[in-house]
Amino acid sequence: MADGLRDVVMSPLSLAAGLFGLLSRNGNCELYLDRLMRFGRETDHWINLFDHRSAPNHTSSPSLDNIAEQIEDAIRRDYDNGGLSARSARALAEAAMRLREKAGR
Repeated sequence: MADGLRDVVMSPLSLAAGLFGLLSRNGNCELYLDRLMRFGRETDHWINLFDHRSAPNHTSSPSLDNIAEQIEDAIRRDYDNGGLSARSARALAEAAMRLREKAGR
């Protein structure tokens, strides 16, 4: 999902970078597109799109996978401790049961 969202954002940016390059007077028409491509490669690594982070020589740095794991762990801990996640799950289950009862009438 993150890759698709990034592509949706970068597509119009690539058109703009190409246009700026064509209109550039400094003679380096590929400058903006090269910068955008570099950003794309960096986000590939951050998203871990091609499983870069499983390489044995890869240093640990923040990534979307790390952030998602931390969020998932926090929700699991909260659920296991009967916190907001557990109460929300019970409330959703009760609401679904009431909807099923109304639909069955």
